[in-house]
Amino acid sequence: MTSTILYKFRSGTTFEPLPLPGTSARLFDIKRAIVRAKKLDSSSSNTSLEFDLAIQNATTNEVYDDESMILPRGTRVVVRRVAAERGRGILSRMAQGGGAMGAPPPTGGGANPVKDGFYTIRSRDHEADDEFLDAAPPQAAPV
Repeated sequence: MTSTILYKFRSGTTFEPLPLPGTSARLFDIKRAIVRAKKLDSSSSNTSLEFDLAIQNATTNEVYDDESMILPRGTRVVVRRVAAERGRGILSRMAQGGGAMGAPPPTGGGANPVKDGFYTIRSRDHEADDEFLDAAPPQAAPV
């Protein structure tokens, strides 16, 4: 099932459909689809230009900042192209695979796979902290 999110740039006059799989999509995936639809990633004249897309709801004027936010189909958004810091633009995040759906979980970070498919999670800094738990089953109390 495909969903359509309607978008337009702030200077545009009409909304354009953006077909996406499923009934909703993450904000990062919407930004990536807009970049590809408008071919903003193929500007060979100035490859060092860092930009991001600021997206807000066209009806409520709510600005969407969290790229993991889920937007339902039929949402109408207004897009603005804004400057970004070097290495933090949408093209850099797309090249790094940042937020890509279906990407494997990051390795490292304190999680170690165990043979039975569970994870042993430990604190990197303090082994004595009981904030993180082991995947080992609890010991039964003696009767």
